[in-house]
Amino acid sequence: MLDTMFATETMAELSARQGRVAEAVAIYRHLLNVNGAQADERVEKWKGRLAALEAGAPTAAPSPTPSTAPRDRIAPAPAGVAEATGPRASLVIREPVRSGQVIYAEGRDLIVVAPVHSGAQLLADGHIHVYGPLKGRAVAGAHGLREAQLFCLALEAELVGVDTGYLLSDDIPAALAGGPARVFLTAEGICTVAAMSAGRAGAPAPANQARRMFGDRGAAR
Repeated sequence: MLDTMFATETMAELSARQGRVAEAVAIYRHLLNVNGAQADERVEKWKGRLAALEAGAPTAAPSPTPSTAPRDRIAPAPAGVAEATGPRASLVIREPVRSGQVIYAEGRDLIVVAPVHSGAQLLADGHIHVYGPLKGRAVAGAHGLREAQLFCLALEAELVGVDTGYLLSDDIPAALAGGPARVFLTAEGICTVAAMSAGRAGAPAPANQARRMFGDRGAAR
């Protein structure tokens, strides 16, 4: 059964890349059912990806046409995601997030002051803060906020990401695994991890493999 709270283009492409094509197809069908009446470039892109996945095309999405939008502009929020007109209180989770649970902070930041167990999933349109071990999956800036960041006290995640960039557990440098860390996108759209220590921020450490969930949307020009 599809968890529609986590049904985003980001998750669809991640599922496709990891070989879960049926899950990716289900997510794209849901997105089209909700937004298909709109005639815009995003909907046409989803239709194309759905057709390609159903036809057994390669799981990596084709690179989109380069955008001429300024780097500091944020893409419009998708239908169903309200644009913030002022400060909005963060979603605060005080209980441990168990395996199988999905927490989505729509249009705001997510703060978890408890452990996030393996198999749990965090998703936020803004920043994510985890004041405890992060062992599940977490994606900040899920609807195009490239400036979003993820912070945690103990990075043990299966997957971390910002917007369309992500890192798997094997991509996280051994020197940073298990410690306090910050996850963000570089100007080129590469998902990067930096250590956090008392008094000064750690220098970014190169991941084992730079990944993007799909294409190079919004890359710096």
